[in-house]
Amino acid sequence: MPLIEQRNRFLSFAFASADILVETDKACIITYVAGAVAALRPGPSGPDADGIGDPLESRIDRTSRPILKALVRRLKPGHRLGPVRITIDGREAQLSGWSLGEDARIRWSIAFNAVHAPDDIDPQAFERSAGSAIATAREAGTDMAMSVLRIDAGDDIERLIGPDRADQLRMSIGASCALSIGDDGIARQVDAQRTALIHARAADLEALRKEVAATLENFDLGDADVRIETVCDAPELEPEIAVQAFLHAVNEAADSGTALDVISLQETAERMMQETRRRMTELRTTIAGRVVEPHAQPVVDLETGEIHHYELLLRLPGGRPVEESVGFAESTGLIYDIDYTMTEIAAQFLRDDYDRPPLAVNLSGKSLTNMAWAKKFLALLADLKIDRSRLTFELTETAAVKNIKAANNVIAKIRERGHAVCLDDFGAGSAGFHYLRDFPADIVKIDGSYIRNARRSERDTTLLRGMIDLCRALETDTVAEMIETEATAKLMRSLGVRYGQGFYFGKPVPLETLKDSRINPTRAA
Repeated sequence: MPLIEQRNRFLSFAFASADILVETDKACIITYVAGAVAALRPGPSGPDADGIGDPLESRIDRTSRPILKALVRRLKPGHRLGPVRITIDGREAQLSGWSLGEDARIRWSIAFNAVHAPDDIDPQAFERSAGSAIATAREAGTDMAMSVLRIDAGDDIERLIGPDRADQLRMSIGASCALSIGDDGIARQVDAQRTALIHARAADLEALRKEVAATLENFDLGDADVRIETVCDAPELEPEIAVQAFLHAVNEAADSGTALDVISLQETAERMMQETRRRMTELRTTIAGRVVEPHAQPVVDLETGEIHHYELLLRLPGGRPVEESVGFAESTGLIYDIDYTMTEIAAQFLRDDYDRPPLAVNLSGKSLTNMAWAKKFLALLADLKIDRSRLTFELTETAAVKNIKAANNVIAKIRERGHAVCLDDFGAGSAGFHYLRDFPADIVKIDGSYIRNARRSERDTTLLRGMIDLCRALETDTVAEMIETEATAKLMRSLGVRYGQGFYFGKPVPLETLKDSRINPTRAA
């Protein structure tokens, strides 16, 4: 064997710790195999053959073959792809491919007993990639479309086939999607039943549907229903906005329950995309043009009755609240613009006059885990010329933070710059006790549902007292929201809550009216 060929072979071994090394030609026909060859699935040449001359896909399980095809499609000279999980005779393995570009061969490494590692996925990666794909296609004059591949197995797939096989099924379907939509398309699994696709309108989606149906049959899910519903691209929208509108429409359609029984997803998505376009255009234009009328609601020291600070709230022209503001903004990506703009407004308000009352600005957990946004936001904080103790940030719980490490890095930098951090809606949804463990905070705002029920339910009072005692032990101040009566205010003070917020102390007022804090008196608790 020539020396350079030996070098190439063992260089491939150096890039991955493997049980088996396989060489194939560009058609994925095996030309060389070494290592634990007996562990490969029997191929056309027989169970005891070395496999040379067999297609590589014949030596792995059928459910993993779309994954191999997807890797081959994307393999470029000088690049390694993988590892990805496959199975060989039901045994899990990791497959990696490598092309040196100096010959016509592809080197594959197969490692058994793969360790499951948590995926570290950028939550904005799909939106960015899909937006870029649409922009590129529009420039090239390619008509694009957005589809949802939906699988109805009659029950939860994990429950039917188990989590391990469900994960393998997910990978197989993902690979099939990648092959069908080509290099210029983008696929993203929305949940266990749905996969969102951005693709050329010419893509053969019927072939994809049949391939997915065949894969489901191999997983003993032959009775499952496979459908693909499509909506066309909206060229009048910016690519990123078109993608965000599509995803928002898909999520809204999925949550609409019985509506999907009588209205096709296509009709539902198109209708919702029209509404999403209108709302997004209005909100984006309002924010970009600073045609917002921010309001502020007082947060009061329950012991003294004095205003400690105001919470800054987004309002549209005329003081109109934004419908489903945070949830809608997060699902469309507008939350980044909102969080940044509201911080700028608060900073300008405090910078113009040092006698103005302190403010608190809401930050979505989604924003904190967006690294591009965080870099821009922290640069804004670094340039502030204000008393930093007068600007607090509230971490909202509208989107459960998945990347705790990334969010914590931003929170730590916020506190290092002298700003207090408050955890909002403590006790609601996923904002449980682990929030106190995972996130460093100076203040905790207790969800209003506990406050409203405290005087009517001894159980809620007991839970509330436990939250307050825990925060006190952690040397963290507490805020009780939704205080609407004097009796509730006095109860919160007796339980040890430091601050109160609610209509009893004052409704939200235009930020402009706070330029002289003396004209905004509040009630003592």
